[in-house]
Amino acid sequence: MAIFGLALLGIILFLALFAPLISPQNPYDLAQLDVMDSRLPPGSASPSGGTFWLGTDDQGRDMLSAIFYGLRISLGVGIAATVLALAIGLAMGLTAAYVGGRVETLIMRVVDIQLSFPAILIALILIAVLGQGTGKVIAALVTVQWAYYAQDRARRRARREAQGIHRGGALPRAVARRASCSGTCCRTACRR
Repeated sequence: MAIFGLALLGIILFLALFAPLISPQNPYDLAQLDVMDSRLPPGSASPSGGTFWLGTDDQGRDMLSAIFYGLRISLGVGIAATVLALAIGLAMGLTAAYVGGRVETLIMRVVDIQLSFPAILIALILIAVLGQGTGKVIAALVTVQWAYYAQDRARRRARREAQGIHRGGALPRAVARRASCSGTCCRTACRR
């Protein structure tokens, strides 16, 4: 499944990067559009000799070309939003994990409040407030996603402390052994 997913991602990246070379029409070039070609069904022949494999829209744009060019915008927005959310979430999570105390509590409560609301609802409200545009969509997605990365970092810190590892290195063996004991046989081993 992973190889299939990687191959599918490779095909999508290839189509997005080479959209001007692969697509039969540039949907953003008004000189190539003809209103007489509007709303043609899939498989219709174009006057230039090509075929509209997915048909055309009401402005005469080839739908297959529009999908190829749309992939470029979608991938750009997705990559930019993920990288920015990762950077912000990682910075907040590392700050919470390193400083600890009240700073960690404050950051984690903000993360908990953020995660208590449905992500799609927050994104839709932000887009409605901010307006349309690629940058505003990226800002809305970053606002929704950063908390997941910060929460993940804090969860790892808690797991690391449960295993007996602390900022300065490993806890003393006796403390780590006592922290990990839970059964009767472990209690006897710790007494020894």
